[in-house]
Amino acid sequence: MGAVPTLTSLSLSTEIIKPKALKPGACIGIIAPSGALKRSGYEKLVESLKMLDYKIIHTDNLRVQNGFLAGTDTQKIEDLHHMYQNPKVSAILCARGGYGATRILEQLDYSLISKYCKPLIGYSDITALHLAIYKKCKIVGFHGPVGISTFNPFSIKHFNAVVQKGKRNKIAVDNPLVITSGMATGKLIGGNLSLLISMIGTPHECDWSNHIVFIEEVGESTYRIDRMLTQLRAAQKFKGIKGIILGQFTRCDAQPGDPYYEFSTSLKEVFKDRLGDLNIPVMGDFPFGHEEDNATLPIGIRATMDTKKGTLKLLESAVS
Repeated sequence: MGAVPTLTSLSLSTEIIKPKALKPGACIGIIAPSGALKRSGYEKLVESLKMLDYKIIHTDNLRVQNGFLAGTDTQKIEDLHHMYQNPKVSAILCARGGYGATRILEQLDYSLISKYCKPLIGYSDITALHLAIYKKCKIVGFHGPVGISTFNPFSIKHFNAVVQKGKRNKIAVDNPLVITSGMATGKLIGGNLSLLISMIGTPHECDWSNHIVFIEEVGESTYRIDRMLTQLRAAQKFKGIKGIILGQFTRCDAQPGDPYYEFSTSLKEVFKDRLGDLNIPVMGDFPFGHEEDNATLPIGIRATMDTKKGTLKLLESAVS
């Protein structure tokens, strides 16, 4: 057996590391690195994973609440490290989003994560973990449902195709929002817009060049979306990227009756203004984010986008 690569060698390597495929009936470790899990959420999580025929394992830390956080930073780190080291655990599923993942990034043992390399699944605040692990370890992360998500047929189909079966999965939208037409190929990277902003200027910030960037958000007004996209532009994050896929921006568009509705701008206009001059393909309305239809997108995997066909297709398996 060869030596385990060091963190330094992994950080310098451009080779993407694919975790092993999740087998049917496998054991999934549940962690809460962000917000606290309510009893109703816990019950929903248990029922969903039982329905999907997966076994689950978690520690007592899963149900701990520390104000707006799920336990202390130390408890979260212990749980995450434990699930990577536990030989019974085949994949790690984050219970929910919220806030808190960015607090633990500096103290994670990335050498341990590299050594035990498992699928880490979640979205929203979990974007921070995905990007940090991608930056430090070059391991594929899975931007997909969290434990309290609604596992409907759509989400289950795409989850199994990517994480379990390793298919070159395709997402198709009949009438996508096309900001700039065209085709592009590149590795996938992205996640929640607020978290993409929060990584700028930190050691966990990723180079987006030669990537297709996917973005989703929830509960942010259009002027805030404009402000965050403006910051990404000013930080040169779009420089050298191949294309942009916009997911669901849930409860972000202003509605009649909202305060200052008459002074608001539609999301479509914001996207055109902030993304329309980048000279790369940009399209939206894709099924990922804070909605029941939440496709799983593997960070680091090569994909191609086509605005004419309204498709995003993986060009390789995301698992080994």
